[in-house]
Amino acid sequence: MDPFNIILSGNGEKIDLNIHPQEAGNYKIFYHGALVGEVFMGSDGENWEAITAEQLQPEGFPIDEYGETSAYRDILLDNLIVQQIGRHISK
Repeated sequence: MDPFNIILSGNGEKIDLNIHPQEAGNYKIFYHGALVGEVFMGSDGENWEAITAEQLQPEGFPIDEYGETSAYRDILLDNLIVQQIGRHISK
């Protein structure tokens, strides 16, 4: 599967994310070119789970700690957003 974009809406704002499918069924999540983390289907097979870019300790992926994307660095700590991303992926 090729990378694709999704747009999340909520609280009067839109967030454009780039989704990069990985071989193991995980999906790396990018915002404005910076890695924010990874989502994957949980062990229960019903709910999506996520880990942040800091938890991933990524190699070769940019993490923007201080620039424009820093406000969204912890976006994957919000379970509602993680589930919304998962619904887009499952389509």
